[in-house]
Amino acid sequence: MHFALLLLLALQAPAATPSPATDHDPFAALRDQWAKDLHGKFVEDSLAQYAPDADFISDTGRTHGMGALRQLFTTITKTFDSDLAFTSQRVEISGDLAYDSGTYKETLLNRATGKTQSMAGDYLTVYRRMKAPNGNAVWLIVEQVWTGGEVK
Repeated sequence: MHFALLLLLALQAPAATPSPATDHDPFAALRDQWAKDLHGKFVEDSLAQYAPDADFISDTGRTHGMGALRQLFTTITKTFDSDLAFTSQRVEISGDLAYDSGTYKETLLNRATGKTQSMAGDYLTVYRRMKAPNGNAVWLIVEQVWTGGEVK
């Protein structure tokens, strides 16, 4: 009889409210920090999220390795101000590999000309769980792909 009462109470209880996406998305904080680092022009903080052999792939080509990424991010942050915002649509984890896929929107302000561009597209970020120097396991970006362009 005790079991029947619990079952009846469970059936009458309101359905659980879904948790916010960040409760199910282990990469939400990393994605948000990436955007904040871009906004703040913190190149070294941005680079700390990448594996040493990472690739950044966009319509302009593939950038490989920490030195090339540093040069790319330095150029971008010196040239533009950005209000980048991500919308994650899918996150999957399998062992020490994971991916985050979604869309982005941003307005770029060219610092030299004052011209703005509205940009939008898709992204795919592939993470690998690796050991940090302190011995803790951390997720680092190994591949990041951006598609899209100016919204007219």
